[in-house]
Amino acid sequence: MIKLIVFEYKKHFLKPPIIVAVLLFSLLSVAKIYSIHDADSLLSESNTSPTWKGLYWKLYEGFRGPITDEKIGKLMAIYRPLENQTADRTASSEDNPNTYTGGSVYTDRNFFLWNYVNPMRYAYEYKMYANNVVTAAKSNMEFYKSLGNTYEYKKNAVIMDLFRDRSVSNFSYMEMYRYYVQYDFSAFLVLLICLYGLMHVFISEKETEMDVLLLTTKSGNSKTVLAKLISSAIFVCILCTWFWIVDFAAFSFIFGSLEAASTPLYALEDFVNSSIDVSMGQYALLSGLIRTVGILVLSTLFLFVSCLFKNALIPFIISLFAAFSCIYMNEVYMGSGRILFKVVNPFVLVVNRELFRKTEFVAWFGYPMLSYMAALLLAVTWGVLFILGVTLFVKKNALRKGGKERAIMGL
Repeated sequence: MIKLIVFEYKKHFLKPPIIVAVLLFSLLSVAKIYSIHDADSLLSESNTSPTWKGLYWKLYEGFRGPITDEKIGKLMAIYRPLENQTADRTASSEDNPNTYTGGSVYTDRNFFLWNYVNPMRYAYEYKMYANNVVTAAKSNMEFYKSLGNTYEYKKNAVIMDLFRDRSVSNFSYMEMYRYYVQYDFSAFLVLLICLYGLMHVFISEKETEMDVLLLTTKSGNSKTVLAKLISSAIFVCILCTWFWIVDFAAFSFIFGSLEAASTPLYALEDFVNSSIDVSMGQYALLSGLIRTVGILVLSTLFLFVSCLFKNALIPFIISLFAAFSCIYMNEVYMGSGRILFKVVNPFVLVVNRELFRKTEFVAWFGYPMLSYMAALLLAVTWGVLFILGVTLFVKKNALRKGGKERAIMGL
């Protein structure tokens, strides 16, 4: 069986066009990450003053690590005078070599406000915010208990447990992760490669009538189908792993820091209501695994569509349309309150920050299930259904063709 899997893998996926596509798309992804840093980073020389990067890392050593009253006082001693000088907008906007940045006092104020004051304020105040969420959840539990609403009571109990004891105690450079969690471009590239690579997995035998000949072998068609499915899954997993590693390495190198790897995910303002309590480094790994599951499920859809046809063009178009439909539906319901419509779409696993940045629930037989759990459960269900569809259709189609061949020979 292992030899058959290796044979199918080499036959369908170790082809020059796929290898070239992987290499070119990897370079394209790195170029995209560089463009994000160049256009959006506060420390990018083309986006802000060239002095910001050097000044930031010079000051960073004095503010990094645990947030203390001493550090806050030190920061405010620098920022308050700048804020007062620019409050009425009458200060000179001319460059001044005596300022921190070598620009105007407005430039100094923006530098400290965006890079230090706002991030440190958010981190310092997060514990109070989390405590308020816990207090509100407790109040809601008492209210819904008095009404006999067990579902809402359980939901607020989960929220209380999630937000209890949350705090951001350290200040760290988080720009790399701020953009990393928003990056989806490579996932679209992976989907395109999967779509191209998987189209011929079942069609190649049909084009050469080998699917009928396989029925005469000792194990019939079952081992071959299983080997194709396993080799396809291995291909998708290797492809995803490669691109996720390239992405993370490119972000780390281009942004020049992994400082926030151990910082809680909710230290990012977009994840203030995150449904998981993990560090940013852990989230990078978790997000990659979830994305891989999502792409595996979509790949089973591609395989199912391909086994319905004799040539690759029509299933390629249908699969491409199905993929873009999933992407479109994900965009439509992203950020909406229609949670079930979001989690039923397997593509939500590919762009999974929508599942983790907010604490949302789906009613599951009267129990509040977190949206990411529901999405995983539904995605696995879709994948199993598509695999069963592939297995049953390939076997039925081969038997039907085999019957026709025997009938013709009898004539």
